[in-house]
Amino acid sequence: MDQLLQRLRRLQASQEGALYTPRYGAEVYGVALEKRTASDCYNWDGRKRGGDAAHPFVVFQYTLAGQGCYAEGQTVTRILPQTVFLAVVPSDSRYYLPPDSPEWVFCWLIIRHPYVVQRLMQRIASVGPIMQLDPSSMVLARVVQLLEGIYDGTFHDVFAEELALFHFLIEYERLAHSLSYAPDVREQLLQNVRSYVLQTLWKPIEVEQLARRYGMSRSHFSHYFKRNTGLSPAQFVMQVRLEEATQRLLQSDLTLEVIARETGFANANHFCKVFRRHMYLSPGEFRRQMRPFSRPGSRP
Repeated sequence: MDQLLQRLRRLQASQEGALYTPRYGAEVYGVALEKRTASDCYNWDGRKRGGDAAHPFVVFQYTLAGQGCYAEGQTVTRILPQTVFLAVVPSDSRYYLPPDSPEWVFCWLIIRHPYVVQRLMQRIASVGPIMQLDPSSMVLARVVQLLEGIYDGTFHDVFAEELALFHFLIEYERLAHSLSYAPDVREQLLQNVRSYVLQTLWKPIEVEQLARRYGMSRSHFSHYFKRNTGLSPAQFVMQVRLEEATQRLLQSDLTLEVIARETGFANANHFCKVFRRHMYLSPGEFRRQMRPFSRPGSRP
């Protein structure tokens, strides 16, 4: 936390606490370090700050010291140090400094990039608006990089700025994904299904067969698998087949018909259709382009 605070204090001191927006647009802006006390009457209501439901924005606010409150409807949560919330505006959300808190110290971003906002809202819907963040987390590292780029003017064009914003998005999504799917359960489930598929790779496999191995109905197993892995069983089975087929394309001279038969596709035509749908290349073209780089010591 000390190192994080030092970087944020440097930024804030360099600009005397002003609010800085990017040079190339208003997709993201923020403040590196803000302190609110009881005399400030700090209170932001998501229904009363001029937001447009057709073009919402997201507030990312990370607490460094003190405490505040975040409310949605009738649910109020204390926001303590090393806690972040993401508030969608407009929405039935409110964050404020409660009367019993002497101060609240935080950094924040407001993100207006439509595509980034859409993806953040999807994750907020699945994991909720509040999470714990260690000061050494990659999410915060990306936030500081964004703030440094904004404050120091190091984004040389709009693309550099947008790239930094996408780096932040990916790290947040990675964290949200890990919270959604318990890693031990997920990895064990994927490994078990992968092993079963590989044992009978040349045979068609129905979801019902996998469900029976777990003593579940097809519907129950599909929901269980999706809930724990983020994939449908059929998607994952196809992913395993394509991985095995890709290895054969790159590491052997087998014909497409033989590869199709060995990896559970009905025939070469079926294999080609599925492969092209996922890889955007025919198997033959993929083999021609990628085989030179699959040899030991080769580089693209």
